[in-house]
Amino acid sequence: MSKVILKDKKDLNTLKSRGWSKDGYEIVGSQDEITRDIDVEVVSVKFSKIGQKTFDAYPNLKWIVCRSHGYDNINEELAKKYNVGVLCTNPNTLQVAEWIIERGVGHKVLVLGAGRIGKKFAELHKGESTLVNSKTKYDSAKGFDTIVITSAPTNTPILTKKLLKGFTGNVISISRPCCVDNQTLLDAIKDGNVSRADMDMLDSKGRKELLETGKCFYYGHIAWGGATSYTHEYFDDLFYQIDTCLVSLPPNQNTNIVLQRNKNVFEL
Repeated sequence: MSKVILKDKKDLNTLKSRGWSKDGYEIVGSQDEITRDIDVEVVSVKFSKIGQKTFDAYPNLKWIVCRSHGYDNINEELAKKYNVGVLCTNPNTLQVAEWIIERGVGHKVLVLGAGRIGKKFAELHKGESTLVNSKTKYDSAKGFDTIVITSAPTNTPILTKKLLKGFTGNVISISRPCCVDNQTLLDAIKDGNVSRADMDMLDSKGRKELLETGKCFYYGHIAWGGATSYTHEYFDDLFYQIDTCLVSLPPNQNTNIVLQRNKNVFEL
């Protein structure tokens, strides 16, 4: 039986091509049937959704390790219900921050999202960066020449008409489409508030109209660097994170944790 399930083969095919194998680990595809296994303690995914079916199949699951920067594919409420922790490996922080810099940023930048990528960007940026947590309401981007969106997924768009009032400059986003309302962005381009928009991800609704302005550029989610990012370091860090999960992480000791779990008093 397996203690660790590695799901999604997009990056794992690189690992398999190197002849990798490890006792207690099983690699499965996103469409493979899930079978009940009481030995599984860690599931790692890249993009597959984790919901009731997974929690039912693995009743002793302790941790979900996301090989990504976000975890919107995980049903957070169910994870809390079943006391399953969630962590993100954040594998491409530097590549994404460099991608933002390469788009061409101004001197005074408002960064919406104060996570790892936002902080790394601010570290690389030679100008002035103001980082704002996505939960903080920031009323106006007036006085800034660039808005950079690095936020985790939000329930409502954070690029709002109120924020853009009085703003003139560029917008660069590496966040999920839910962070940006396409109609708001389109209106801002037409009104002259946004002179250029570089979007790593962009909702399909209203995308055509944005691209037709000639001022909005959609990249199809490539900021993370592509398959060339699947280095030995990528996998070394992944297995380090999994190994620490298997021995039960103490609270607050791993900064990659996005949802902590409470250790059962009967656990060794």
